[in-house]
Amino acid sequence: MIITVEYLEERHRFWMARIAEAGIWNADNFDVVKLEVRPHSKTCRGKFYSTFRASKGFVERIVIYQQYPDITVREIDDTLVHEMIHQYIRQSMLRDTSTHGKLFRRFMKQINKAFPEELEIGISYKVTPRKGEGLTMHKLLLLESSKGYCFCCKLMPSKVDEFLAQAERLKGSGTIRSYALCESRDQYFDEQRACRTRLHGLRLTLPRLQALCEECNIRKVRII
Repeated sequence: MIITVEYLEERHRFWMARIAEAGIWNADNFDVVKLEVRPHSKTCRGKFYSTFRASKGFVERIVIYQQYPDITVREIDDTLVHEMIHQYIRQSMLRDTSTHGKLFRRFMKQINKAFPEELEIGISYKVTPRKGEGLTMHKLLLLESSKGYCFCCKLMPSKVDEFLAQAERLKGSGTIRSYALCESRDQYFDEQRACRTRLHGLRLTLPRLQALCEECNIRKVRII
């Protein structure tokens, strides 16, 4: 689903009341928070933080990232309630041992136990790369080094010839054994940073690279 601020506001009110009814927190302790939706993040699914402006003072925000178009209600709720715990601890002026300390974990466990079919809040959320056919055809350069490991590099389309020439020089110097120009439409590569001025990419063992080629339907265009 596509997340909207209005939707987050409704879910924020919903969970504030439900969790208060379960006796886990006091809804009256919540203060104003600005809810925002932003494009995908490579590091997190949500964030609670404060900003200070001379004209407005401290403004507290919960940001939820639209990681992908078909994000589920469960994923949104898990992330939102995680950030609401941070909000509650701060706005209730409670002390914790760290960002996800003993108090945070206690609230998290109580909420998960009270709503096992609806929530599964975690301490942190690793952003799992999406897989499956997407809309963009990615240009990839696969390299096997002389030391036995491999690289999978996503290329800027306009830089393909430049990087092929660089790979040929590396092969001539003995730094790499072989290289292959490949293509893939898999969404996995949507999030990978493309090479612009220098080669960089995923460092893999040969078996892992072979598995990635199968998983992401990587098609070889040219093998050298």
